[in-house]
Amino acid sequence: MYRQQYPDDPGMHNNQGSGYSHTRVSYRRNASFCERIKSSLVSFVAGLVLLAAGASLLFWNEGRAVQRAQSLDEGLSVIIPLSTTDVAFEANNGKLVHLSGPLFTEKAVTDSDYGVTVHVVKLKRIAEMLQWIEEKQVREYNVGSEVKVETSYSYSMEWKEELISSASFDSLIGHENPKTMPVKSNIFIANPVQVGNYHLSENLISSINVFKPLSNELINLPQNSGLKIYMGYVYNSFNPQQPQVGDMRLMWEYAGISGSSMLGIADQVSIIARQSGTYLTKYETEAGDDLEILYPGVLSAKEIFEREHVQNSMMTWAIRFGGWLIMFIGFGCLTSIVTTLVDWIPIVRDLVAMGVGAMNTALSVSLSITIIAIGWIRYRPMLGFTLLGIALLPLIISKLRRPRSTSSGYNRNYYS
Repeated sequence: MYRQQYPDDPGMHNNQGSGYSHTRVSYRRNASFCERIKSSLVSFVAGLVLLAAGASLLFWNEGRAVQRAQSLDEGLSVIIPLSTTDVAFEANNGKLVHLSGPLFTEKAVTDSDYGVTVHVVKLKRIAEMLQWIEEKQVREYNVGSEVKVETSYSYSMEWKEELISSASFDSLIGHENPKTMPVKSNIFIANPVQVGNYHLSENLISSINVFKPLSNELINLPQNSGLKIYMGYVYNSFNPQQPQVGDMRLMWEYAGISGSSMLGIADQVSIIARQSGTYLTKYETEAGDDLEILYPGVLSAKEIFEREHVQNSMMTWAIRFGGWLIMFIGFGCLTSIVTTLVDWIPIVRDLVAMGVGAMNTALSVSLSITIIAIGWIRYRPMLGFTLLGIALLPLIISKLRRPRSTSSGYNRNYYS
């Protein structure tokens, strides 16, 4: 009786703490046939937009892939390996150069608030606060002419870098988060950064991003700060073993050792960029792309360009998959009206859904290959026309397999 009178009240739940959960039940009427048709028409328009977006993405991606490949080949053909990094020769100004050497910074990077000072290119402070997290799960059931909606809410405490607002929680009592973060994450970057006598640009410095955790032995906490070190973290908590909501924990990571220190010897890097005096900047190729590359370790110019070709190929295929997925969803929106027309007949609905799904897959694959082929025709005609033939192959096969009546067959039927 209580549930019938108060259907929106929370269902059975456990205590107000970590692991607390409850369920709300509501009902809504099923959409009418006209409403479902209207929704399908809206999906049809959305499908057209998705098809246009997917086609544009695929076409742009092929041009980008070719341009990047041509730029890398051009760079390999004009690269000048430097025999030393101690002297920047004027003859190489404006040219694409390759060099390897240890990182160097004049000053150490410091997080003065917590007494952390190290000779590195980047020092990252990771600040996390213990906060309440709400998870929502919705289940729907058809009950006659209505839909029963069960919405379950569960709550747990997690360490998060970003501030989680609890204002929208379904159950705010006992699950309220602080409104501000006392300490925020931050990245401290050295400037300038050098390899020998050469200064690295901001883009090259941004490529130094292999972070490692900083040992607690290198952290000199201020006296009487109330901070405690426990399990690799610095805690601002009364009891780090049993933290409460609002408690903070911090850790530090570093990237690019830039001088001999307790962290070890300086990290080696390999760079391909344009020499401009003693500065390394981006090199603009005739193909239209920029070359400004940094890899950790000592690599030859050929090895760097080979890795860039691999990355270009991986990115190309990832975007191709994304473009195909957008087009597949687009065709699904276009054909949703077909399943809507028969969704009141269970067996027919399932069969039509299977057929429409297979058709959408075939159409999206064929159209994707067609667009990729058109993109390649401009750069590599032979490959482009080959892909176009593959895309049209299903249509050609269906034409060839179409049954044709013959005169001999007609005569046999006539005289039988």
